[in-house]
Amino acid sequence: MKKYFLFDNEPITGWNYWMRILIGTLSIVLFGIGLWVLAATGYKRAGTFNWNKELRVLSAIFIPFNGVINILSRDSYYQDLPFSFLDVIVLVGAIFHLVLLFKNGNKQRIH
Repeated sequence: MKKYFLFDNEPITGWNYWMRILIGTLSIVLFGIGLWVLAATGYKRAGTFNWNKELRVLSAIFIPFNGVINILSRDSYYQDLPFSFLDVIVLVGAIFHLVLLFKNGNKQRIH
């Protein structure tokens, strides 16, 4: 269980990423510790692709942030606006999340 909370170099697959996102989301609702789990999951999945340290930290910040912004965009105030900057953030976050989910990090690189 401890491995869900560590920011280390453990490579995780797309399926593990999906399961950890699900567990992190449920633990936000149930225990409030899910943001840490989501951040560690984003960090580890970005490390699977050998992304540099800055992109890994960006993943660790943006994955939980995107979930919070997604919830905020459902507020009636933002839904009544014809255009909201939160919608743009949610769209960019969804694309980033889908890249982390579906990109294959196990391919051999040809130099």
